Amino acid sequence: MKNKINSFLFFIIVSFLFGSEYLFSQSTNDSIAYYIAKVQDFNTVDDLIKARNYLEQKEIELKRTDLNRLYLIYHLSSADKAIGDFIKAENLLVEILDNIQQFKSSDYRDYYHKAYYLLLANIYRDQKNGEKAIELYNRAFEKAKIAHDSAVIYNNISNVFKDVSNYKKSEEVLKKAYPLIPRMIKQNDIAKIYDNLGFAMSMLGNKTGEEYMNKGLEIRLKINDYTGLHSSYTQLAIYYKKFKKDSLAKLYASKALNTSKNIGIPKYRKKALGLFLDFSDDVYIKEYKRLNDSLSDAEASMQNKYAMYRYDKAKSEAKALKAEKKVLESEFRMLMFAFLGGLIFIVAVFWIVTQRNRNKRHTLAEIYKTERNFSKKVHDELGNDIFYLMNQLQINPASLLEKEGLQILNGLNEIYVKARDISKKYTTIETGERYHDELLSLLNSFGSDTTKIVTNEIALDFWQSVSTLKKEQLYRVLQELLTNMKKHSKATLVGITFTKIKKQVIIKYVDNGKGATKKELLVKNGLENVENRIGEINGTITFETNPSHGFKAEIRFIQ
Repeated sequence: MKNKINSFLFFIIVSFLFGSEYLFSQSTNDSIAYYIAKVQDFNTVDDLIKARNYLEQKEIELKRTDLNRLYLIYHLSSADKAIGDFIKAENLLVEILDNIQQFKSSDYRDYYHKAYYLLLANIYRDQKNGEKAIELYNRAFEKAKIAHDSAVIYNNISNVFKDVSNYKKSEEVLKKAYPLIPRMIKQNDIAKIYDNLGFAMSMLGNKTGEEYMNKGLEIRLKINDYTGLHSSYTQLAIYYKKFKKDSLAKLYASKALNTSKNIGIPKYRKKALGLFLDFSDDVYIKEYKRLNDSLSDAEASMQNKYAMYRYDKAKSEAKALKAEKKVLESEFRMLMFAFLGGLIFIVAVFWIVTQRNRNKRHTLAEIYKTERNFSKKVHDELGNDIFYLMNQLQINPASLLEKEGLQILNGLNEIYVKARDISKKYTTIETGERYHDELLSLLNSFGSDTTKIVTNEIALDFWQSVSTLKKEQLYRVLQELLTNMKKHSKATLVGITFTKIKKQVIIKYVDNGKGATKKELLVKNGLENVENRIGEINGTITFETNPSHGFKAEIRFIQ
């Protein structure tokens, strides 16, 4: 029952040290503590299997990176070790050690990182694989943070040498642990150091060893450590038997047997009874003892070989599963890429169709707007003038033969000019090879007897590298500037030059009209549209004007 109490207390201490965030609900905690006690101190194998199954179910319910898994996997492996399924215990521990970094960094994780190495080393020791056990004890030693942990690991390493009767090496290792005793915490671990160091020294003929073994015994009696007492009594019995103190040897063998009854685990009773076989002089009993020990060693060796076979097989299967998983993941990725590609294609088609419909609606809206503006302009500018002339002719048809007829002809000329201007504003612009001619035609259309428009000569390929959009926007901008000149400035001379510096196109406009303030230009003359058009082609336009001092504009954009 001592172990049950210790395991429950251990669970509570870990809970306190590492915080409630790593634990389950209180009722689940109680159940887990109960079954962990069963793992550490079981009466039957059925009890052990039942406890293991419960802990396994709790571990499955947790997320892969939940810190509680560290605690449960440790005791699951302990259960497998107790059952004798070393390979299963080993696989669990190897897997968790390989993936330990996926857990959030904490003292809790570091504690179990070390504990896993210790448990795995104990498994190898039970399989009589001392070399591997020592390797893992040394890894655990690297994780030790306090003197107590270091001393415990030294003791474990010494036991590996004790198992093969290498007492000299066992003593050397324990002498490293001995100076750490004042800094150790747990009395039962301190007792182990005294007992094992004393035993190694005694078996080497050093009488001081007996004193150390008795010191360990004294501590274990005080704390009622039954498993520890069993170890003390057993080692004292062996020591006294070796040095022909049979009465003392039998006394401590009897104490070991009685203590095994308190522990309640058959293997302790078997070991104590085995001591009595050493006291018999019967040749058959001695032969039985020798044969039994030999068979036990052979069984352990066979079990170790079988475990290694299962480990290699499990490793091979794991490798095959990993390769299969890789293939499946590759196929899944290909399916995902195909799905995503199809989805992107569908979205792209939908977007294109939507854009086309939107552009179509926008184009129709622009056409409607243009037709409406055209209709309004025809009505406002041409319809009124024509109505006025018709009205004059109805009132006085003979006026065509008089001097008023000249006024009517001038009115008809003005109507023609307006109709021509409207036509140019709303007709399609030629932006190909004939763009320069189209532009000159626009400039000439605004010239008259009272207004002269001049420009410079440019190369035939001047407009070849300029985009269609920029040509169209420039055309409309110049049209707007000339229209404003005609309506407002009443200029008699207009100069427009076209130059190109590297890839930058520069157009300079200047007239000798009456000019205006910049505010008047934007508000009254509608030059804000001009700025917007040039902005659309990432260009710039600057104005320079003052009342009675003419008007200047400079346009710049990249071809």
